[in-house]
Amino acid sequence: MSMTDAGGTRERPTNAFRSEFLDLLREQDEPVLSMEGETTGPWELRREPDGWALYRMWEGAQHGDIPEAAFKYRDVGLLFMAVWPAVGRDPVFRLAAERSRTGFEVESGAAPVGGLRTFNDELLYAAHVAACVVRSPLGLAALFEAAGPIVQDKVGQILGRRMEKGRTAPSE
Repeated sequence: MSMTDAGGTRERPTNAFRSEFLDLLREQDEPVLSMEGETTGPWELRREPDGWALYRMWEGAQHGDIPEAAFKYRDVGLLFMAVWPAVGRDPVFRLAAERSRTGFEVESGAAPVGGLRTFNDELLYAAHVAACVVRSPLGLAALFEAAGPIVQDKVGQILGRRMEKGRTAPSE
């Protein structure tokens, strides 16, 4: 997994473009929307000698790539794999700038979807991350896997009982 050649210089990952072109690219300013492309993935968590490494699916140590993140424990790596695509995306939720009598309206797109009694940016961002995870089958699977077998079993019980209840509940 060496990232340097015999002369001690850093190797470049395999790339179809010529090095002169890549050098010119690196001199350019990033477009406004490039952050989402940088964080979207798709991601893959791979076992390496020192732990677990997070790469985009087409990357790997065998190509000279440096992992985006490395972890001692697989479950921690799975958590980061699940939430990474939420970083750099436009927020799913916004709080109205003006406080109403009951608090701050929560909006998604142009529509109100709820409200908070107090202004809380951290809660809004946590909900943004959760919304991104539930829209990603790969992210949701990583989060579920990271929870471990005991929690997975309990989730199965909860979902099974909710489905049973839904079948027997009167229509609304």
